[in-house]
Amino acid sequence: MGTRLRKLKLVYSKKKLSDGKTIGGKGRLTDSLIDKLAHYYGNAIQCNSTSVKEMRKAIWAVWGHSCSTDDEPMHWFCPTNPNTWCKYNAAINNNLQNYKHKPSVPKAFRDVIKPVFADLFHPALLKKCLGGKTQNPNESLNSLIFGSFVLRRLVLVFRLQRLLQI
Repeated sequence: MGTRLRKLKLVYSKKKLSDGKTIGGKGRLTDSLIDKLAHYYGNAIQCNSTSVKEMRKAIWAVWGHSCSTDDEPMHWFCPTNPNTWCKYNAAINNNLQNYKHKPSVPKAFRDVIKPVFADLFHPALLKKCLGGKTQNPNESLNSLIFGSFVLRRLVLVFRLQRLLQI
């Protein structure tokens, strides 16, 4: 998610969006917002690692929640349980009608980042994450190979040190 959004920011860096501004800058798609969206995307996958359907719902909850405004609340997929992380739904559960949204993703680039969410929302991609696995199978394989190699090398070094001390 973070890599895709950073590439998107680079591609759109000189282009004007529908509001006449570029995608970057204060109150726009900043690195901290990218990190935040990537973190929430990762949490959506990790917290729902047993069901692709629930992962997909949680990913769209991240997108809708981050794009919500007071005029246009988009909390369709946010959890509605009493202990929800969504303060808007928590306020509704507690009959508080004066909830104010924090500044959200501006409408001008909401449609620009939506395809990134849509691509990373694909069921074939999310199936690879079931059971808490990584999306990139090479990461798992490389860590097994590299971890085993380092461990064998350390054992060999310790054995050589013992032999030299005797």
